[in-house]
Amino acid sequence: MTTEVLWWIFAVAIVAVSAGVVFARTVIHSAIFLILSLAGVGAMYLFLTIEFIALVQFLIYGGAVTVLILLALMLTRMGIAGRPEPTTGVQAPFGALVAAGLMATLIGVAVATAWPGNLGDTAVAVSIETIGEELFEDFGAPFMITAALLLVAFIGAIVIARQEDED
Repeated sequence: MTTEVLWWIFAVAIVAVSAGVVFARTVIHSAIFLILSLAGVGAMYLFLTIEFIALVQFLIYGGAVTVLILLALMLTRMGIAGRPEPTTGVQAPFGALVAAGLMATLIGVAVATAWPGNLGDTAVAVSIETIGEELFEDFGAPFMITAALLLVAFIGAIVIARQEDED
């Protein structure tokens, strides 16, 4: 009974905070409401006793996606009239060429890959401990290298954005 009451309290709170995402006057406030909304959805997964999905919700959506949105907002350029500055320039054809090449490569790899067929309708229970062991024993080094690379890129983007603001 207590879980059902908490479920409805969180459901109403998530809807209210999600409305705040849409109706907030500043983008930063909207991003804060988004963080709260995504955290509320993670709490709902905890009520359903789906701990792994809740952990993924908190880490990936509540953390990484929100940081990405805030980074994109921070690097967005606004003109004097409050309108975004044009982002196309002499590099636009080169960027389109690179994007087309990347898309062709990804489609080619997806088509050439031997995907496994239907493995059956029975679900296999995998514990979160098993997932954690596989992730950090087999993929620990790539995980840490990727984290360090993203941190350096994030700090570099901030430095570049701050230097151009001072000019």
